[in-house]
Amino acid sequence: MAATLSADMDNTTKVVAYINECKDMGIEILPPDINESEQEFKVIGNSIRFGLEAVKGVGSAAIEAILESRNTKKFSSFHDFCLRVDSRRVNKKVIESLIKAGALDSFGKRTQLMLALNSVMDSALKTQKELESGQRNMFGQLETPAETLPKTEEWSDSERLAMEKEALGFYITGHPLSKYKDELARLSVIPTHQLTDLSDREDINIGGIINGVKKIQTKKRGDWMAYLTVEDLYGVIEVIVFPDLLNEAAQVITQDTPVIISGQIDKNDKGLKIIAKKITSIQNAEHITTHRVNYAQSKKRATQYTALTLMMHTDTNTGYLSQLKDILLRHSDNEAVPVRLKIISPEQWEALILTNKHVSPSQEMISEIENILGKGQAVLK
Repeated sequence: MAATLSADMDNTTKVVAYINECKDMGIEILPPDINESEQEFKVIGNSIRFGLEAVKGVGSAAIEAILESRNTKKFSSFHDFCLRVDSRRVNKKVIESLIKAGALDSFGKRTQLMLALNSVMDSALKTQKELESGQRNMFGQLETPAETLPKTEEWSDSERLAMEKEALGFYITGHPLSKYKDELARLSVIPTHQLTDLSDREDINIGGIINGVKKIQTKKRGDWMAYLTVEDLYGVIEVIVFPDLLNEAAQVITQDTPVIISGQIDKNDKGLKIIAKKITSIQNAEHITTHRVNYAQSKKRATQYTALTLMMHTDTNTGYLSQLKDILLRHSDNEAVPVRLKIISPEQWEALILTNKHVSPSQEMISEIENILGKGQAVLK
């Protein structure tokens, strides 16, 4: 998973999906840390630490300078960090991005660091110039001022998350939607990563934060319509809003607003979008129609589960695969639970494979699988 995250570090949609996949597997995602992070994502125990390259505005030259300085010893304070890194490669904009991403949290509150940045950088730059000109000896480089960060309150949760989003492209220490989980469940909201499994023209509800609004004029009448980028806990989706609804919901359609959107799936050669029929804030969503309750019941979807994981060891008889395939086919349901294979090696490594199979789980099916793989080797979560 760390390698996969590193490979798609510049693709926000994929990174969000992988992070949620890690959470489903019990792998903790740790925020970037100036003393712990490498250039790419790395494994620490049963956790994955964010790579510095994932922070927007922090280029390879800056990362190289940070790692070079850290190779000698870890940074002990904000002053020590600013003093020891090359200010030509690690400039003010780079440090601001690191603060917003939470990479310097071990040195103090993010608001403190931001307020102290100018004075600390000025002091560090002055010392660096003195060293270069020979006005200080090498031991002077190690003498950092006493840490005197300004006293101030930390950013609010919403401000902190907004800064993380700006620096990383997504939220990491929380999400603005987290506090609405119960409400989203009550309204039968479909997570964005499940939309591809649904049928074209199906009525659904989605819930998310509006993080992009693009307005265009229609050719026929010159009215304004909009394309919204809506983000939930699992990814992003584009939503088409036609003129009448755009006028009706104009006050709700603003950046960073948590909304519920009732609409219809639109699948074509260009991908999947949602055509909006109604948009309301989560706080005013009492009267939203729960489109998918009856549909889910009629299809007997096991919506309380997110995946069926089958445990297999590298020395498992390969003949079992065809038997498992037969069982999965008999219980196949494209609207239900995805199937994953966890391959376990005696050499202490594991690989998780997401298959293209979906099943409607039952005790009968679990028993059939356990008769082949063993008790407890079919896990529903």
